[in-house]
Amino acid sequence: MAKGRRPNESAVVPFREEGESGHNLQERAFAKAARLRPEGLVDKVRWVYDRLAPPLCHPTKDRLNEVNVFMFVQLCRSVVRYEDYTVLIEELGETYVSKGRAGDQIKSRPEVAQLNETWRQVRALASDFGMTPAAERALGASSQLGFRFGEGESDGDFT
Repeated sequence: MAKGRRPNESAVVPFREEGESGHNLQERAFAKAARLRPEGLVDKVRWVYDRLAPPLCHPTKDRLNEVNVFMFVQLCRSVVRYEDYTVLIEELGETYVSKGRAGDQIKSRPEVAQLNETWRQVRALASDFGMTPAAERALGASSQLGFRFGEGESDGDFT
């Protein structure tokens, strides 16, 4: 008789952890995000952390942990920098006029290039945490692999 595919342990949400009632997943996500938040974050970075971390700490996703919190803080800093550049460009405009021998030239502001580079950093880091639709699909697909290699005993997967 066929056994079927084994469940993925990372997708299993325990009912209770030690000392906590297991029914409120959102509350557990906020508690884990607060526990992982590093000390000394600047106000804007802390605000972005508090906005983005709880969904990643949710027990059904569980993508933020002690190992990768440093890179998540880098993502938060990049988001703050991106928002600051966006506000600056909205105030000053994307171009400026330079007067020279050849007459007036319309040039792109250096902040626009910085905004583009920061956007690339945000997209790369967000993708690493599965925060884009494509990255979320990729993380979901890779976690559904039903084979286990290197367990020692043959469990009937391969004959």
